[in-house]
Amino acid sequence: MPIMESAPGAEIVLDGRRCLYFGGTGYFGLHGHPAVVRAGVRAFQKYGTHSATSRAGFGNNPVLLKVEARLREFFREDDAVYFGSGYLGSLVLAQALAPEYDVLFVDESAHFCINDAVSSPGKPVFRFRHRDPDDLAKKLKGQLSARRRPFLLTDGVFPIFGRIAPVPEYAEILSPYGGLLAIDDAHGAGVLGVNGRGTYEHFRMKGPNLYSCGTLSKAFGGHGGFIAGKKRLISRVRTSVGAYVGSTPTPTPVAAATAKGIEILLRNPERRDRLRRNTVALKNGMRSLGIAVEDNPVPVVAWSMRTEKEMRGVQEKLLRRGIAVPRLRYIGAPAAGVLRVTVFSTHTLGQIRRLLEELAKAL
Repeated sequence: MPIMESAPGAEIVLDGRRCLYFGGTGYFGLHGHPAVVRAGVRAFQKYGTHSATSRAGFGNNPVLLKVEARLREFFREDDAVYFGSGYLGSLVLAQALAPEYDVLFVDESAHFCINDAVSSPGKPVFRFRHRDPDDLAKKLKGQLSARRRPFLLTDGVFPIFGRIAPVPEYAEILSPYGGLLAIDDAHGAGVLGVNGRGTYEHFRMKGPNLYSCGTLSKAFGGHGGFIAGKKRLISRVRTSVGAYVGSTPTPTPVAAATAKGIEILLRNPERRDRLRRNTVALKNGMRSLGIAVEDNPVPVVAWSMRTEKEMRGVQEKLLRRGIAVPRLRYIGAPAAGVLRVTVFSTHTLGQIRRLLEELAKAL
C-alpha cells in the first residue's frame, strides 16, 4: 500500500518520491495551504487537542462556533451545525427529520454512510434503481399507503464516476406525496453551483422540503460534517440527535484549520473558476483518448478496463513516469474496479497535458 508523505495537492511525495497527483478529493489544494496550517497550529497551542466533553455540556469553544459562522456565511443559511465526521451527516439528517416522515427511499448505489444511516430511524426502507426517477415513481406508488410520507435519501454526486443525482426529477415525483428530499452532498459542496453551494444550487433548486448534509474534508481542506439550514432543524440536531449530543466535537486544531479553509474558499471565488477550467481541459482530453466522460462540472473522470490486471498495468506505467492515479474498488464501481482521475484547481494546464500524454502512452 503506497504511503503519502506530504499534504495532498497537485504534487505529493509518495513513498519518498515526488510525483504529480490526480487522486483523492482535495479539489482546491487547501489541505496543505499555509494559512490553513497556521490556523491549526495556533489553535493547538491555545486550546489543546479538544474540549474533552460534548457540546451539550461545556464542549463549545470559539473555534467550533467560528466554523458554524463561516458555514452560515458560505451557504447563506439561517444556521449551521458542525460535527465530528461527514460520514455521520446522513444519519444526523435521518434522525433529526424522523418525526416528519414514515418511509425511506434510497438509491441502490448510495454511499456506505447512507446505507448505515437508513436503518437508524427504525422505519421501512425501499431501494430504487440507480439514478432512475421512473423506478422511484413505481416504488412510491407501490409501497406507500395512504397518508404515509416518504423521505428520499441519495448522494448528490456519486463518488466513483462523478455522476449527479437527478434531484429535480426526484423533487417533482415526491411533491404530490409531500415527500422530503435529502442529499449527502459530500462531493458537491464547495464545487457545484455558481457560489459552490452544491448540487441544489447547480440545479437552481430551493424549497421547504429540500435538505442536505456535507463534509468539510474534501473541497474545504478541513475535516468534519455539517448541516446548514433553518434554525428549527439545526436546533433539533443539537438537542435530540445522539450522534451530535453524545459525541466529543472535532479536535480544535482541525476545526480552526477548517474555518480557515471555508474562509479562503468564500473569499476567493476564482479558485472555482480555475477548477472549472481544469475540469473542462481534463474531460476534453480524456474524450480525445476515447474514454467516456460525464458531461458535468464534477472534476472526476473514472473508467474501467476489461481486467484488473490491465488497470494495474496502466497505473504502474504512470507511476514510473511520476504520475499517481488511484485504482479503486468502491461502491458504484464494476467488480474489477476503476482508474479514477481527479483534477484540482491547483493543477496547471501543463500538468494536465502531461497526464494526458503519459496516459495515451500507457493505454
